[in-house]
Amino acid sequence: MTTARLRRGYVIAAFALGVSWSIIAPTVGAEIVPAAVLASFKTGTVDVVYESSIKISGTDYRVNSEAKIMNHKGNEILLEEVFQRSEAKFHLNKIGEIDMMVVMRPQ
Repeated sequence: MTTARLRRGYVIAAFALGVSWSIIAPTVGAEIVPAAVLASFKTGTVDVVYESSIKISGTDYRVNSEAKIMNHKGNEILLEEVFQRSEAKFHLNKIGEIDMMVVMRPQ
């Protein structure tokens, strides 16, 4: 009976490790984002999209010309393709411009 419990524990641990690895491991060809960058992401709701800036939760942010803007699936999109009321997670560079942003369309 102890061996059966031990095996069951191993199966549960292996399953949990497999699930967590699929969440953590990047997909093939994906760029790995440093942990420091992930920790400094801000979150908000898109209010207005301008030509080279965006208003998120009442604050205007300038978007870097080389900014990487992605949808929730990791596909790159243009700033013009961002919808109002979308949820945005974004990173600001040292001068306060958005240099990376992940956008999830409103439901």
